[in-house]
Amino acid sequence: MPLYKTKAVVLRALSYGEADRIITFYSQDFGKIKGIAKGAKRSQKRFGNTLEIGSYISASFFEKETTDLVRLGHCDLIRPFTGLRGDIKRLAWASYLIELIESLTAERIQNKALFRLLVFFLNLIDKEPLREEILRVFEVRLFSLVGYEPQFHSCRRCQKELADGKIFFSAQEGGVLCSCCAEAKSGLPSISLGTIKTLHLAQTLPLEKIGRISFSLQSIKESEVVLSNFIGQYVGKELKSKKFISQISSSPPL
Repeated sequence: MPLYKTKAVVLRALSYGEADRIITFYSQDFGKIKGIAKGAKRSQKRFGNTLEIGSYISASFFEKETTDLVRLGHCDLIRPFTGLRGDIKRLAWASYLIELIESLTAERIQNKALFRLLVFFLNLIDKEPLREEILRVFEVRLFSLVGYEPQFHSCRRCQKELADGKIFFSAQEGGVLCSCCAEAKSGLPSISLGTIKTLHLAQTLPLEKIGRISFSLQSIKESEVVLSNFIGQYVGKELKSKKFISQISSSPPL
């Protein structure tokens, strides 16, 4: 059995039996993989604290013909993202990124750009001031990388370029609609041209320049609504991490 080694981020860890753990991780070279870490609860030498949610690790594993689970042999910690462990809001935001990726990706499909996106944004949440646009930029870039890119540069139906005036967003149609094309549809959220331009920039700006993007208050509100609708269209369930973010955001400070 060949031994594989790859960089990865831990997405989920579940106890299995008395000593084992079932691990889901998103890897640089193999995409999303599920594996079993035999004796993980007892073996500090082979796994230590590498299997916590959000840990950035180097994982060694081999495959067995009799099961879909790979067998984890050894993990080394590359980056622990310690800022996530001592701040409930940072941990909630990181959990949201992780839950989105777990929900929107199939197993064993390599996507190195998606892996880079996850590590980059976990690092942002770990070290940088938390700004709402971080989540919105991650969402829109994630959808682009998994093949569900929302269209912002022109009307989804008539393909005309957008101008000032009433513009709407249709999650079902995958993008923005001009007022004429949206006339027959009721209940669609409106979106300003400024927000559209900001989201289009978020889709196209080089990753290393993402920190320069700043949303207006209007863009923050509008983008949260339209991207939440878009996520609901493709995920099809309520994300626990998103619900938790809402709860801690609305809770009064201690």
